[in-house]
Formats: sequence, structure tokens, C-alpha cells
Amino acid sequence: MYISYSHKGTYASAATSKRDGKKTSTDYRYLGRVIDRERGIYFNDDRGFFTFDPKTDTYGEVPQDFVLTSHEPRVSKGHVCVDFGDAFILNAYLYKSGLMGVVDSIPYKNRDTLHAMLLFYMLSDMANFNAIHWYEGNITRDLYPNANMKSQRINEFLASIGTAENRQAYQRAYIKYVLEHYDPDRDLLIDSSGLPNGIHMPLTGTNVHNGKVSREVRLIFVVQRKTGLPLFYQAVPGNIIDSSTLERIFLHLDSLGIDVESCIMDCGYDTGENLDLFYNEKHECCRDFITRVKSNDTELKKIILEELPKIKVKENFVKYGDRYLFVVRHPVMVGKNKDNPAWMYLGLDCDRATDEQHKLFRKAEKKNLSADDIFNAMQTMGLFGITSGKAYTCEEILPAYYQRQMAEQIFDFAKNYTKLRPLQAASEDTFQGHLLLSYIASCAVRMLQNELKTADLFLGSRLQCMRNQKCTVYENRIVTDIPQREANETYTALKIDCPASIQITNGVLQYTPPKPDDAAKKPARKKSESAASGKKTSKKQTPVENAAPKKRGRPKGSKNRKTLEREALMREQGIVEVKRGRGRPKGSRNKKTLEREAQLAAQNNVDNVS
Repeated sequence: MYISYSHKGTYASAATSKRDGKKTSTDYRYLGRVIDRERGIYFNDDRGFFTFDPKTDTYGEVPQDFVLTSHEPRVSKGHVCVDFGDAFILNAYLYKSGLMGVVDSIPYKNRDTLHAMLLFYMLSDMANFNAIHWYEGNITRDLYPNANMKSQRINEFLASIGTAENRQAYQRAYIKYVLEHYDPDRDLLIDSSGLPNGIHMPLTGTNVHNGKVSREVRLIFVVQRKTGLPLFYQAVPGNIIDSSTLERIFLHLDSLGIDVESCIMDCGYDTGENLDLFYNEKHECCRDFITRVKSNDTELKKIILEELPKIKVKENFVKYGDRYLFVVRHPVMVGKNKDNPAWMYLGLDCDRATDEQHKLFRKAEKKNLSADDIFNAMQTMGLFGITSGKAYTCEEILPAYYQRQMAEQIFDFAKNYTKLRPLQAASEDTFQGHLLLSYIASCAVRMLQNELKTADLFLGSRLQCMRNQKCTVYENRIVTDIPQREANETYTALKIDCPASIQITNGVLQYTPPKPDDAAKKPARKKSESAASGKKTSKKQTPVENAAPKKRGRPKGSKNRKTLEREALMREQGIVEVKRGRGRPKGSRNKKTLEREAQLAAQNNVDNVS
């Protein structure tokens, strides 16, 4: 075996010659670009930088003293002014938060490509075909100089990271990261959304949702209720209905180490078989749940007939945000055999009922509706039903249920910030890699939004402002522009320093990203097993816990350090301190009284002279 070079020694292949009689044939195995011919160092997309020994036919790691010197100075490429602030602060935040370490759980050899593509998905709405143009005009090219952003290689990259093994490796590492660094609670939100898709592959199916027919892939997100962070995702064929996915979602979560404590979900998951998943054999609700009820539910129809004539009373009137509603609560039996106790809430949204009535009146003439048809249609306008395994009050049920909006926000992030749509993939493996990268970007965007929200800053506008901070590239350093007020506020909010310059040595940026800040995130105290099951247990308290709370301020009669020192000094000098009584001495006058008496005396003197 020997090394065969091509294109004037730029590329190399491992060649093996074979003889069959008088004929000789040669097999070639492509190694990649030649980095150091003398030391046998090469580079390709799959392995990154590596060594190859043709004598033993083995691959190896590059020596520790190896320094990449083959890069041309960036100034020679003509891009001397590039975008800096957005990619720099986002890259630093990913390292500082520890999420970049989770991303590296994906076993892809070329880390530069993985990291650069993640930044591209979060910062650019350009098609993947144009990733190279974004890369060359952004500081990402210097942060990750070995990234291969050419359009011919991006599909290969997505297909490589989109395997089932890589997806599971990331899911495990990410779930562990969230539960340990953010919050250990297993209170979840589950929702799904359609991704219009014309790609011919098994995941594409025909779906009918709210009367609309579309060819799509169904994407399911599981979101942690307290933090709003995604915990799990799965893509299913578009013709799969939501109600058939819940049991398997719970099995996936349990296999990944998440024992679901409570769940809020949309009406698509409201079936008897699914609600049975929340009860044990004794028909006790072992997992709290809240779900919107389908409009054709038989129990809901019974409650409407019973409560509608008398729902509009003061006792049922509640306020939620800027909405005013009438809400009543009824005990019901749910499940496939109607043997599990639950609570159903019937609500009448006043604003929604008015809007629906106005639309009905406008359509009445066009459709030639009779007065009876209009009256019958008005009876159920603005009505909705919610089922819960736990007894909430009528005031509590709406705030509890509408936490589901955080799951809808994740879909907004994925579709608007992380290039989830439109779908452009050549194969299912490429599509799965695209989903994984969009999911990772959605997780990062949500974390970043939570950080900026505490400082009353908005994610979208801040990233645009950060992009306005440029940097000038020289042969030996980059010099950053002075950050404006909006950029300074963002750096301060994320606790990231903006360098005035960064050194470049042999074409490589000498920048070390920040280490994960473990002290920044402290997970909340885990719930006890009794709390998770919904049962109250008496906990023996220690004497410290039983002690009365300490009152604010110094105890009555105590003295501070300065008072004690002054009294000790007076005792040494034999001085007796005469305590002054509180208030003004009897018969004394304040400043204003003395001034008033002086003015009266002066006026009397003038009168006497005259």
C-alpha cells in the first residue's frame, strides 16, 4: 500500500496494487486533503484532521504539537469587515450555559461544521444552499475555520447527524442536562403541529385538521411546564392522529428517564383510552392531567343542557387576564369504561361568543338562514369544556390550562427562528438531521429568551442589534467595533465580556470560549414521592422548623457596637451620661416659632414709634 497524490499534491488516496496474471489493478481509498505530507496528516469531512500510516493501514490522531499553518490570512480573501456581535455572543452563551457540551454528545467528527451550522440555523433565514455566503461574512468563519459549509456537503452532514442513534444520544444528554441544571420537575405540556411537506418519503402523509386537507409531517413537542424548555420531540407521518401517539410518547419519556407527574394537552389527545393512562388499577388519578374537551363529547353535551340556562349568574363570573367568562364545575366519570372520577369545567367566553355571533349575522343573509337556525346556532357559541383529574377552582382552571401556550411558543420559535420551515430535504435521513438541528436551535433560543426576559429584553430585536456590531480583520488580529447601547445591554444581561481585539496566529483565531457556569443554574428542590402522587403526608419537623420566625430589626433593649464602645469609654473616664428625654424640653420653642415672635416684636416697635 502506498499514498497516491492528485491535483499537484493537494489530495491523497491510499492505493493498493494487485496483480492477476499479467494484469495489474489498483484500488484507491480516498483520504482527503493533504495537510502535512511529511507527517502524513490529512483532513476530510467525516474524520476531520487525522493521520494515516500506509504500512499498517491504520488511522491515528494528529500529534499534540500540530499547529495548522496552511490557512491563508483572512485579509487575502477580501472580507475584512464581517458580522461579529450576533454569532460571538450566541456562541459564548452556548458554551457558558453548557448546552454546547450537550451538542457535542452527537458523535460527528468535524465539530467545526456542527457548531457553525447550529449558529447558522439560529441566526440566518437563508437557504442551506447559501450557508457558505453567510459563513464567509460572519465571525463564525474564524471561530470555526475548519467547518465545511459548501452546499454539496451540507446534505451529507445532515444525513450523518440525523441517524436514530445520534438523535437518541442527544435526547439522553439534553434531558439529563435540563433536569440537573434547570428544573427536575416532570410537569409536562404536549402538543403537535403540522409541517407542510411535499417530499416523497414515509413521513409524508395526508392530514385533515380543522377541515383543512394538507400533505405534511406531524411534529410532536414535549415541553417542561415550569421552564418552557422542550424535553422531547418526535416526527410522525402526517396521517397519524394525535390520540394514537400519547401512550408511546409516555413510553419514550419513561425510557429516557422521565416519569411524568402531570400533563396538559390539547383536545386531540382526549380519548377514553388516553385518559385511562392517568389512573391506576384503583381508579385513582396518579398523574394529574388537564385537557380541552372535544365539542361532541357526550358528558359535555349533558352539562350544557343542564347548566346553560343558569350559567350567567354572579357566582360563576370569573376574570382571566382581559377576558371575562362564566365557569361552572361538575364531577364526571372518564375513561374507556367511564369508571375514573374527574372534573369537567364548562366555560362561556363572553368576547368569543360576541365575535361568533357577529360572524353568524353577517353570513345569515348570504346563506339564507332562518331565524330558528340562527337562534339554535347561537346557543353553543363561546362555550368550551375542560377536563381535569384534579379539583381546581373555577378561578384556577383557566390559568392552569393556558400554560399550554408555552408549547405553542416552541413551534413559533422553531418555525420563525430556527429554519424549521420550509422543508427542503433529499432523503428521510437528511430530513431527520434537519429536524434535530432545528430542535437543538429551538432549545437554545428558548433558554436565551428566558435569560433576556429577566432583563426585560426581547430576543428577536436583540439579535438584530447584535448583528450591527462588526469587526475588522487584520493579519494578526481582529478589532471589534465599539458596542452601542443595545449591544452593551445584551452583553450585560448574559454576563459576557466583549473583547476589544482577538489575536490571530498562523491564520487561526486565538479565542477560548467561556467554561460552563454551573453556579448560574440551580435546580429546584425535587418533589417527594408523596407530592408526585398527589397525596399529603405529615412530615416530622425539626426544632428549627418549629421555631417562630425571627422578627426584623434589633431586639428591644439591645445596643449596637458603637454604643457599647462609647459607654465603656465613658465608664473609664468617670463620666456619667445624662439621658435626654424624648421630644423637645418643656417651654422650648422651635425655629419657626422664634422667627414668628421676632417678627411680631419688630412690628410692635414700629407701631410704638409711629
